[in-house]
Amino acid sequence: MDFVTRYRQPSLIDQRADLLLVFLASTELAGEPQSATLPAIFSGQIAQPLMFRNLLLGLQQTVQSRFYQPDRWRLLDPVMTAGQQLLRMECFSSCASVYARVDLTENAFTDGAFHRRGTTNVDFNSGFLNHLAQLRPGKPAHFEMGEQSITLETAQGTAVEHKVKLPERWVKGFLQVQAVHRQAQPRFELDRLTASQLLMQIPASAGKKPLFLIPRRHKPEILHRQPAGQEGFIAVSDGQRLRLLHTILPDLRTLRVYQTEATGASLWVADTGTAQFTLGLSGAAAHGFSGDGDALRQLRTGEVDEADLALARLAASSLNQFSIADLAGHQDFSLPYAAEMVDRLAQQGLLGFDRDRDHYFYRQLPFLLNAKHQPDRLKGSQALLAKQAVDLEQCERRDGELLASGWVRGESGYYQAGLRVDAQGYLQDGRCTCPWIREHALRRGPCKHLLALRFAAEQTV
Repeated sequence: MDFVTRYRQPSLIDQRADLLLVFLASTELAGEPQSATLPAIFSGQIAQPLMFRNLLLGLQQTVQSRFYQPDRWRLLDPVMTAGQQLLRMECFSSCASVYARVDLTENAFTDGAFHRRGTTNVDFNSGFLNHLAQLRPGKPAHFEMGEQSITLETAQGTAVEHKVKLPERWVKGFLQVQAVHRQAQPRFELDRLTASQLLMQIPASAGKKPLFLIPRRHKPEILHRQPAGQEGFIAVSDGQRLRLLHTILPDLRTLRVYQTEATGASLWVADTGTAQFTLGLSGAAAHGFSGDGDALRQLRTGEVDEADLALARLAASSLNQFSIADLAGHQDFSLPYAAEMVDRLAQQGLLGFDRDRDHYFYRQLPFLLNAKHQPDRLKGSQALLAKQAVDLEQCERRDGELLASGWVRGESGYYQAGLRVDAQGYLQDGRCTCPWIREHALRRGPCKHLLALRFAAEQTV
């Protein structure tokens, strides 16, 4: 019989001042039943049953949706994380082009008790959905989250959903989502009436062409071609994906909209006062988050100490919600070094980014992405470096930015490439004569030639 061991934290020894810190890894066997005395992660009486129902049905509709290759179904279900008086539920659509998250504050429950921090992922089956549909105002309902299951108790009985396997594809999607959302900039904040009018205008068969949303107060418009000489609009490819917000409209107070200019991805935060429903759309439905490469724009070649990285992971778990400055202060790191730590933890799927609150959050996963799970483009760039296939023509630091150009020897010939990396380590501009960049530019992240050029330049300077 094969056993899989999962470590909750790494073992390490660290010398700090006059203290010798020893951290021992605790383990559990995959599939081993939890102790009956282990307390729930969270439990509470639902304060607004209809709102709770609508939020979770919004998640369920997301995982059931597929906006690309509609004949291939693969239903997957939410990842739940509790910590810092916040209960989070995250999921992707079956095509991975939509990310949805529900954030429930302690005010969403009359007696919510966050016993400890933790993460689980469960299946929303028909029994659970039937109990969810029976939630009514004034009728008591209790929700509980454990490491291996969640429980919804209503007057009609109790529904229990058990932990399911977390797909690797979702971990890769988490990595890309946080990378995209870190770059998203605020565009609009709409009141309930304007947001409702705008969303209700979106046709069920919007098609693949972009919609141009103009959120004028009292008279919002949706156009099918870009308005000439006008600002104050947002372009959304495969706009029918926004119809997933319809379930939340009865509880909506404010809708905040963000967009990442480099990729066209957008972020829609429906705020109900006691909870938020976040809908993230990739640049196009044909390009799901798990396959895009925006996270590759932020990769660096800097070396990090493995003990520091292990301590940073423990700190991230302890802080639960934090900024790079918070992590730097907590661990006595410089800001650039703390940023490198954050990037490394995010590459392992451990960190999400809450753009609305402007901080990172920690999620505990059953496994970490390691070298064998690296994107093909990253592996390809490392192979090019190993073959010394990069010839640098320009390489310099200017006002904190890295500028580089040169030639990269690929499988089919030489490619001319150039790039600009800003002071925060983000690849702002890049050009390459390879087929990938000619087709996608940087909308789906850099090619392996640009990555190899960047890594060679960083090693040089």
